[in-house]
Amino acid sequence: MKKIVIPVLIVFILIPIQLILIPFISIYNITPNVVLIYVLFYSLIRGQISGIIFAFFIGFIYDILSAGLIGSGMFSFTLSAFVAGYFHKEDFSEILLNGKIIIFSFMSSSMLFFLFYSIFGTESVRIENQFSFVVFAFYSSIYTTLFALSVYLFPRNKL
Repeated sequence: MKKIVIPVLIVFILIPIQLILIPFISIYNITPNVVLIYVLFYSLIRGQISGIIFAFFIGFIYDILSAGLIGSGMFSFTLSAFVAGYFHKEDFSEILLNGKIIIFSFMSSSMLFFLFYSIFGTESVRIENQFSFVVFAFYSSIYTTLFALSVYLFPRNKL
């Protein structure tokens, strides 16, 4: 029961932080997504199937609370968790010791998330701005990955 309740409670804290506080650290309207970071870490720790189910549920909650298009967050979070789940190892310390796995999994997963969320999550998609979706997804994934690395490295420096 704790394995389900505590992560959901954490997400209910992270979603308001994402929607209210994180826009204050935006750079040219590009922000890291702390909910995505949590979902990706969850997928790396728990595995692909658990991560996909968790991401689908969290995406639904995110869509409702963010007043976005219902389904765009569900699809984007689920797709990202699916990709991050490929990097799951039974011994999570292997992943923690190899920072390249963290960087690659976060870059690829967050790139897919931001690409699909920016396309499906916006109401007006113009054909002449298709390249801007890719650029936005790329810069957002870099910012999210750097933010995740700062969270990942912070406790390790204290030890």
